[in-house]
Amino acid sequence: MILGDWGLALNILTIAILSVWFTVFLMSLFINRLEGLLLRFDASSRSLLLWFIVILPWFVSCACVAVLVFPELFIWKTLPFTSSLHWHHIYTFPLVSWHGATLVLFSFLCLFLMLTKLLKALKITSHLNQLKDFLNPATLPNGCVLIESQEISAFTSGFFRPQAYITRGLCDLLSKEESFIVQQHELAHAKYAHPLKKYIFSLFALFFPQRVENKLNDSYALSLEQLADDTVLKQTLDVTLISKTILRVVRLQGGIRVNQRDNKGRSFPYLFVFISTLTVLAINSFSVDYIHHSFEHLFSH
Repeated sequence: MILGDWGLALNILTIAILSVWFTVFLMSLFINRLEGLLLRFDASSRSLLLWFIVILPWFVSCACVAVLVFPELFIWKTLPFTSSLHWHHIYTFPLVSWHGATLVLFSFLCLFLMLTKLLKALKITSHLNQLKDFLNPATLPNGCVLIESQEISAFTSGFFRPQAYITRGLCDLLSKEESFIVQQHELAHAKYAHPLKKYIFSLFALFFPQRVENKLNDSYALSLEQLADDTVLKQTLDVTLISKTILRVVRLQGGIRVNQRDNKGRSFPYLFVFISTLTVLAINSFSVDYIHHSFEHLFSH
């Protein structure tokens, strides 16, 4: 049994963990509908909405802690249906209990997920180091690095100092105008630190079920591709040439693009986000409180 401030801290962690898990579960149920909704927005708004989705469980967990631990701070505490919102024995944490089991399981899950992600990052870094033997010391005029390889590829890599790469094999198959478009596209990824953003986003998406995680990562990757296309469009006004170049490169690389690259749609829905946050917070607070009371009743009586 842990008492006092340490007991309070551990109970707060338990509330936060339950809240994150419940919010992730709730959002996963509606991911198919959310996926269709996201396609109605332009790339910039969709990117922000995807960040909202992956960060919401953590934001709601913090708000849920405030609601359940400090209910006296809120004006609704006197309402009949909210008066029961509280956490029993907030300064007492029974270590050998479902509270302790929740903390241990979540700690192991976090450790496993972080190690998995770290190993993937180290593997990517190792592959980039192996590329050094194939890099042409004479960087292309626009800053893109040429790889002396007949492989057909163009990509951007690096977290803190991102660099755009294009292979000799791809350059030889493209016209001067097409090569310029591909290079500017990759340089846009580097300029706006898209590899780092994609990696951080994937860390938040890790806590969703794998099927949902893959959908979120794919949607975010598509948004970044469209944002890079927009940057190219500011320099090359020939939309048809850009579209043809993108399709040609995809075919040459043997890839299949799952979704269209058109970047038309609605702007960011601030009111929808505000209402959704309040709704999820309300459902979450009552549900976590109900789970807590149910477990207390089950294991204490």
